Parts: sequence; C-alpha cells; structure tokens
Amino acid sequence: MNNQVVFNKFLFEIIRYSTMAYNMIYSFCLVTYRWYFNIPAYAPVTRYFLSEEHQFDQTYDTVPENAVYVEEWISDQHVKRCVVRYTGESIPKQWRTTPFDKEAKCPWIWVGDRDTEIDLTRTFNKFLVPGNKIQIQLVEKMIQITDKTNLVYIESGTFKEVKFPGDGILIKVNGDE
Repeated sequence: MNNQVVFNKFLFEIIRYSTMAYNMIYSFCLVTYRWYFNIPAYAPVTRYFLSEEHQFDQTYDTVPENAVYVEEWISDQHVKRCVVRYTGESIPKQWRTTPFDKEAKCPWIWVGDRDTEIDLTRTFNKFLVPGNKIQIQLVEKMIQITDKTNLVYIESGTFKEVKFPGDGILIKVNGDE
C-alpha cells in the first residue's frame, strides 16, 4: 500500500469519528437545553385548516368559522394520527403530550355511506386520538354530503349498524367504558 492510500483511510476515520462526536455532543446539548428550560420536544409535523376561506398561520388563537383545524403527527414507526378541533375551539401553541401517548378505543369496524359504498374507515382511523370528536363538519370537508347520503358506522362492540350521530362520535381511551 502506498502512503496516499493510508493517509486517505486515516483522514476518513478522523472525519467519521469527528462527526460522531459532534452528533453526540449536539444531542446532549439539545436534550440538556430542553430539560433545563422545560421545553417539550413535542410538536405536530403539519398544522392546517380544512377550509376554503381560511389559510392557517401561527397568529390564529381559535379555529375560525367554517374551518376545521387539523394537526398531523407521525410516530417513529411512521403511523399518522390527526388531532382535530372545530369552530371556536382554541389552537394550542405548546404540547405536553402526543396523540400516541394513550391508545384510543376504536368505536367502529366500518364507517361510510352505505348507499354509495363510500368507505371512510381508513380515513377516519388516522383521527383515532383520545378526546377527538368526529363531527359532520369534518365529514363534510372530506366527502360531499347530500340529503341522500346515508352515513353509518358498524359499532365495534355490538356489530350493529348505527346512523352517524349529529353531535359526532367521541374517541375514548382504550379501556374506558
């Protein structure tokens, strides 16, 4: 082996270990900073309004009329969960928990429009966050609802077909009755 090859390997190893040391020190400093100043590491990946009239920005404190606020969270396992808020509800600026902290009880096996066979089950599964309420206002932003729409869901405990309630479906923590 010539000296140039040995030198290149040596240089590569120095850069590699320097990078590892830098990343370790940076991570330690970041964690220490967050701990010392009590800054939570939680934040949604994306925040937006489902609305034709409003565009989300950081200045909003409450959800405006004719809008649905959505926070998208993605776990380390690439699972997506969405927190939803409706007109007049406050928009958080800081988060102490994530939608993945507590497991949600799924109130349905299937949800959709029985007559047109529109299946909303997979779409609604990302909204399975304890405390979320799936209301008609959210459904209206996803599909066109007419007077012929027959929105129903099949209850997970009883397997009964239930008409979608006007006040919505509250998502509860798994284990709560």
